[in-house]
Amino acid sequence: MKKKIGRALVVGAGISGIRAALDLAEFGYGVTLIDRSPYIGGILSQLDYQFPTDHCGMCKMLPLVDRDTSSQYCLRKGLFHENIEIRLSTELASVEGEPGHFQVTLRQKQSLVDPVLCVGCGDCVKVCPVEVPDTFNAGLAVRKAIYLPVPHAIPNSYTIDMIACTRCGECETICPTGAIKVSEEVSKDFRILVVDDELIVRDSLQAWLQDEGFDVDIAASGPEALELLSEQPYQLMLTDIKMPGMDGVELVEKAKEEIPDLCVVMMTAYDTVETAVEAMKIGALDYLLKPFDPDTLIPMVLRIYQDLEVIKEPPMEVGALVICGGTAYFDPASGINTFGYGMYPNVVTSIEFERILSGTGPNQGRLVRPSDGKPIRKAAWLQCVGSRDVQLDADFCSSICCMHAIKEALVAKERTEEELEATIFYMDMRTYGKSFQRYRDQAETKHGVRFERGRVHTVIQDATSGNLIVAHVDHTGAYKEETFDMVILSVGQRPASGTTELAEMVGITLNQGGFCQAEPFSLARTNLEGIVLGGSFTGLKDINESIIQASSAALSASRVIHASGGGLAPELTSDESLHDILREPPRIMIAVCTCGDALSKLLEPKQLARRLEADPSVDQVLFIEQTCTAAGWDNFVELVEKHKPNRIMIGACLPYVYARKIRELGRHVGLDPALIDVVDINLIAQSSKLEVEPP
Repeated sequence: MKKKIGRALVVGAGISGIRAALDLAEFGYGVTLIDRSPYIGGILSQLDYQFPTDHCGMCKMLPLVDRDTSSQYCLRKGLFHENIEIRLSTELASVEGEPGHFQVTLRQKQSLVDPVLCVGCGDCVKVCPVEVPDTFNAGLAVRKAIYLPVPHAIPNSYTIDMIACTRCGECETICPTGAIKVSEEVSKDFRILVVDDELIVRDSLQAWLQDEGFDVDIAASGPEALELLSEQPYQLMLTDIKMPGMDGVELVEKAKEEIPDLCVVMMTAYDTVETAVEAMKIGALDYLLKPFDPDTLIPMVLRIYQDLEVIKEPPMEVGALVICGGTAYFDPASGINTFGYGMYPNVVTSIEFERILSGTGPNQGRLVRPSDGKPIRKAAWLQCVGSRDVQLDADFCSSICCMHAIKEALVAKERTEEELEATIFYMDMRTYGKSFQRYRDQAETKHGVRFERGRVHTVIQDATSGNLIVAHVDHTGAYKEETFDMVILSVGQRPASGTTELAEMVGITLNQGGFCQAEPFSLARTNLEGIVLGGSFTGLKDINESIIQASSAALSASRVIHASGGGLAPELTSDESLHDILREPPRIMIAVCTCGDALSKLLEPKQLARRLEADPSVDQVLFIEQTCTAAGWDNFVELVEKHKPNRIMIGACLPYVYARKIRELGRHVGLDPALIDVVDINLIAQSSKLEVEPP
């Protein structure tokens, strides 16, 4: 396709970030798409169904023209476009410059798993001894310290949760490709200074941190700490607040004057929390409450180490920034919590119920209660949890909760073949979108979803059965109680974590709700030319609205790039170097990835080779070890250069990952990429009659 001069940075790889990146890429501009998570898709990756179709509609965003420039596979599994570069576990560190010529610096978290070498075999998970709550499944299941960020993404290399990892090295030992380097020691350049007037505290902290591989020095007073700081560099200082002579606050002030970049964590007792907060205002990063144990200290230090030891790249120039930071949801446990969330296991949020419904969820899509595995036959949805509540300083409608609840009720009834009794308790059903009211009416009249107008006050769990008693007042003022198997809280939207920090760094203003403020009469423009906003980062929106605004942001960004000279001289791809094969007989090279010993378990390679070679157009059949790895692919490219086929067929387990490689291979050997194809060897094996011969 045509490639124009100019590049944009899209921050956030949720649904709106993907939409903005695709639009800019289709315009012809280069796009760098970053996300702080190790996967793309954002919240939508956790949702299998979307209203009002009750299906996934992400693939509708893929290009409808010039389709070969982008993959036409399921968008939930990955985004592949020749103009889009995706960087995960990456954050925006700084922005300088002017519209059309911004200098941005990115920082990427270090990974102990090499994504190029990782083939996703899963052997590491089997030997990992650590189990922690699975955040992708909203804490309803457990995962190992080494895990797949999402179960359906391709390519899907494993990642390590450094906070949970004990660095036992079992995963590194069993990894067949050497992709894991978990046993590497913590950087000795990361030095920690512990300051406390109590000897036992100093010695304990020093021992705990040294066991984790850190280089630790100790000081008994503020003056001694300042002397050590002047002699050698430290990256982190842990200091007590109450010390004789110079206290911790004064120490922080003097240390920050000399070393502004020093990271400081205050240690304090309960009666000095306010002092610790004041210290944070003058530069301390966080505080720890005494007494604490290693399970509290070590995760915090490791988190700080990870943040400070990120891979900081040289500045890159982009013409515009599209910020699609997404949204978050209200935590019912943080409010008055009369619904028992966090206390009663059968009270869940709408996102948690989405994971229960999902085939990749904790119960593989079976509708059972978290507490006892009992099938759910009667469920209640409580609306406006965290919205339209002045006690929570949330006097707004989150705009998505009503349709979200109706969709979940319909999907749940379909899953149980209409046996589920679904009740939605609401104040007002705000079904304002196109066909939304019809969707709501059909839910009530055709599918039997009961809509109960009123206000729920309390949810109480029956101690014997685990059922939930919902106490509510109906629209006439009458008090009622009703028992349910499960209660789902339709939680409202909130600004995504890190919104304030990102806005302050870039220079964008926030609105009253804490979201980024767009300019009047504009969906996307901000008070800074060249920096635009996409999706729900500007406020409360559903998926459709987020996508529309993301497209608006992409258009605004493209205008900024164009105004600064981008797109004036499109880069045309030349076909002159491609071989003319019109008069050549077909010479097909078939390369089959053995994927270790996986292929031999699926079918008989010798029989497969004989069947393929029976075709006169097939020049040769090769079996190559792990073409998905860099070494395997390089070996394959060498064979192509040696034998010079005019058509290539690759049999591998992950066709998705080869789109970019095929284009690069075609340019390298002078063969039109349309003459190179990849087929799923697993699907062939399932339908093949070439059974494995018994030994």
